[in-house]
Amino acid sequence: MRSHPWHRLLAVLPVLVSGCVLLDLGNVPQQQRKIDSACRIEGTVGTRGNPDHALVVVLARLTGPDPHSRSSWSLADHFVLERAGRWQFFTGDGTYGVVAFEDANADLRYEAGEPYRRIREGELVQCTAGKHVSGIDLVVSADDRPREEGDVIDVAALQARTAGDQVQVTLGEVTAVGEVTSMDDPRFTDEVAAIGLWRPFDFLFDYHPGIYLLKPYDPGKIPVVFVHGIAGNPANFRTMIERLDRRRFQPFLYFYPSGGRLDVIADHLTQTMMKLEARYGIRRFYVVAHSMGGLTARGFVLRHGALAERVDIPLFVTLSTPWNGHKAAAQGVELSPAVVRVWYDMAPGSAYLTSLYYADAEKRVPVRLGPATAHHLMFSFRSSGTLSIGEANDGTVTVSSQLRQEAQRDAVRLYGFDETHMGILESREAWSVLEGLLNDPAAR
Repeated sequence: MRSHPWHRLLAVLPVLVSGCVLLDLGNVPQQQRKIDSACRIEGTVGTRGNPDHALVVVLARLTGPDPHSRSSWSLADHFVLERAGRWQFFTGDGTYGVVAFEDANADLRYEAGEPYRRIREGELVQCTAGKHVSGIDLVVSADDRPREEGDVIDVAALQARTAGDQVQVTLGEVTAVGEVTSMDDPRFTDEVAAIGLWRPFDFLFDYHPGIYLLKPYDPGKIPVVFVHGIAGNPANFRTMIERLDRRRFQPFLYFYPSGGRLDVIADHLTQTMMKLEARYGIRRFYVVAHSMGGLTARGFVLRHGALAERVDIPLFVTLSTPWNGHKAAAQGVELSPAVVRVWYDMAPGSAYLTSLYYADAEKRVPVRLGPATAHHLMFSFRSSGTLSIGEANDGTVTVSSQLRQEAQRDAVRLYGFDETHMGILESREAWSVLEGLLNDPAAR
């Protein structure tokens, strides 16, 4: 069984303090500067048309001399909403405009007659490194139209640029949205996963985060979204996916740089999944997450529930998730000369961990999953002997963190397994429980 990244962090912290930076920490500050150099554009969108139609916000980049000419604009990114709400883009230097339209037939294309909101005079955004532009409030109206007849915005045709163009590309544009691959994809390795932890910016453009499919989408099957943990990858679920009844279920594999901030990752998963829902008309899916992936997935389920009221997530299963964080992350923040961003979120008591359960922590205003979502919490408790922290643990995460009181409060049921942190993914007993939940609606 491979060593978990928390073991390696605990082992090197004393060395880091003494000045010898191991692992890939020397690249961390440079990676963070690259991420910070992105320009953030955000706002809201609403419609005077049909509130039941999806809304698509499109980021266009000015590439020609005349902003009044359609040929001077190129598509940069897009953001899909099931209804009125908030949108955001991350991009590089350049001049941008934002348009939006009501996607009446859910085909991700603007077509004549659909309510539209075009770029107007004085609304161009000049992006520079680290700039934050907010308060762009768009209203889609049937009275507005594109400047030129026959213009068709084909959002689904957007293609990611090469790594050499990464300064100009947005995070959304490098995302895989339903790309078909195999479990033997060379990106699904420990080596690439480590890049996602220590060099998340390089990961974005060299390996492409997003949701991958093992076969083309089949509307007759229920998608099961698998979310890996820190320094993990979709291949961690290989055994479970091999056991999955592929006649009834279709794996959706979320792959992401685990060194990033968890709120950004949860937002990314939400937006990527909503694009697939719009493309394929998905109305129901399940979520299975391991380790830190459970923290990402709960943030995703909460966000998705607020945005996609017509799509159900009846089943949410987590395995060995550190609901109360990990002490190694707090030590890394305190002692390491270069801090990976996810450590802030994984430190016990972090703002992100608190946000998963409280809208207002001081007033103890709870945040709960929707009534249609059943959370089943699986925890592991076999210490492998590699983690000596004085508390019951599974070799990586303490049992007390896995059994945070609020997590128990929101769970339909708890299941304990005499397995290590990674071993639970191979466990026949754990799979037997998961298989029963997938196959028997009454069990939920």
